This record gives sequence, structure tokens and C-alpha cells, in this order.
Amino acid sequence: MVALDHVNLRIEPGEFISLIGPSGCGKSTLLRLIAGLDQATEGTIAVDGETITGTHHTRGLVFQDPTLFPWKNLWDNVASGLDARGILKHKSEEVSAFIELVGLKGFEKAYPHALSGGMAQRAALARALVNHPKVLLLDEPLGALDAFTRMNLQDELLRIWQDRGTTIVFVTHDIDEAIYLSDRVIVMTPRPAQIKEIWTIDLPRPRARNSQPFFRYRSQIMESFQLVPQGGKELSN
Repeated sequence: MVALDHVNLRIEPGEFISLIGPSGCGKSTLLRLIAGLDQATEGTIAVDGETITGTHHTRGLVFQDPTLFPWKNLWDNVASGLDARGILKHKSEEVSAFIELVGLKGFEKAYPHALSGGMAQRAALARALVNHPKVLLLDEPLGALDAFTRMNLQDELLRIWQDRGTTIVFVTHDIDEAIYLSDRVIVMTPRPAQIKEIWTIDLPRPRARNSQPFFRYRSQIMESFQLVPQGGKELSN
């Protein structure tokens, strides 16, 4: 079964991109291809001109489920990627720095079962960021959180993104979330997914969720999302 059909997209360094589309359309497949977990049967994906042929620490992936190791405390979970690469001995100070960056200083010895959902997601984010990825891939990382925690983590994610300058590709079903976070919102068609529309969100940050320009983007993207046909074409707005 074809998951993606003639998807052609260029993402600029340091850009924040959100992918939205019907469930099962291929958004997560696209993230897995960029991460190098899956291989495309046709076409190529490249970062800085280098074709992706497998996983690499310069491309970090965070899932909706934080997937922390239950037998490791928070510090060891964040350090696990550096440990696997054999460089933890020389990078241990960075583990603590990134734990502080995501607001978890003081919880280094806590185990996953003692962490709230929001804290576990922060730990998963720190684990990805400590590898200094060029591209951070986020697959609905806030989808399972309550509304208050979700909004707080949206702001934290923006703060970290602005501080680090990392390129982010973010999958979400929440149109408001996509507008609030993104430089551009990519609307995808049902499977096999194509790019139907690309919306440039021309709003200053921090963004007011209750402003008329914000409502206007929401209305236009919702209309596009609801009228997504089986075949799509790329448009710029």
C-alpha cells in the first residue's frame, strides 16, 4: 500500500513546520522516513545535501509516548543516547544542562513511574536534544496531555526551539496547536498522502490564541482540512 505520493517539501534550517491531515494519512510515516527508521521505495530525503540512509543522532525523534526506560532514573534516561554512542564520559555536564533546560532540575534521580505525563515528555525531549540534532521530529508529543499541561509545554517547546535554533518537524491533529507553534503548516491529503496546501503563519510571537488573525487562520485551515480531496496539490499562502 502506498503511504506517500509525490511529496515534495523543502524545509529551511531553523524552521518550525507542522504536519496536519487525516488519521492514517502518512504523517508519521514521513517522520520515520526522515528519521531513517524506514526507507522510501522511491525518491530521496536529504539533510544538508546528504541522502538519508539510516538513523543518525543528528535527527532526533520524540513519540507521543515518552518511551523512557522504566529501570533508569531521569538522568540516566536523558544520558542514554550519549552512553550508546560512547561519549557520555566527556558529555556528562551536558546531560544536567539539558535537564535544566526543560525545567526538570532537581528530578535527576526520579524514576519514570514517579513523573507526571508532562515531566516524562520533557525528559524525552531532553534525551533527544542532548544529542544536538540538526532536525527534531515530534510525533504528536503533546497529544496525551491535559489542556493546561499541553499549553505550558507548547510554550516550553517554543522557548527551547528559539534558544537552540533546531529545525523542528511536528505532527499534530490540533489545528490551533499548529498555528500557535509553526512557521508553516502543511495540510496533507488522505492516503496516499500528498501536500494539499502550505500555510505560512505570518503572526508575531508570542501569539494570541484569541486574536482575530489567529481565528482567521484557524477558519481557513479548517476549511482546507475538511475539504481535503483524495488527490492534492501544493499551494503557498
